[in-house]
Amino acid sequence: MNNTHKNTMNTTHKNRSFKQRILGIALAVMFAFTLAGTFMGMQASTTHAATNETYLASIIHSVFGQYSGQAMRIAQCESTMNPNARNSMAIGGSYASGLFQILYPSTWNGTSQAGKSPFDPQANARAAYELFKNDGFRWTQWQCKA
Repeated sequence: MNNTHKNTMNTTHKNRSFKQRILGIALAVMFAFTLAGTFMGMQASTTHAATNETYLASIIHSVFGQYSGQAMRIAQCESTMNPNARNSMAIGGSYASGLFQILYPSTWNGTSQAGKSPFDPQANARAAYELFKNDGFRWTQWQCKA
């Protein structure tokens, strides 16, 4: 083999090796950014969820007062503290909706909050308190019990 051919082969090998190293570095950087983004996303989600639950707890406490401990257990059991929860099974054409899973539109429309959305956590808590109070401060309208 002549020297020109050997030099060409060495240059080709070096170029391929250099390209492979660059590709490896690029993949490592992309992986690192993906991990960092995932970690940051989980952090933001966890923080948001904790902040949201604190906000919902403050609504429940302000509406239910001395009954707020019971109300928190009901909301946790009924909707897992999700103000956007909606049961997919209808009961008489109504669906359990919102933080306290009040039947909408049937039961909801009989409350003072009927003009508002059942997915508004303040309106849902107020309607739930109204129903709770009208039932003698008992949780008779809910599947979950305090």
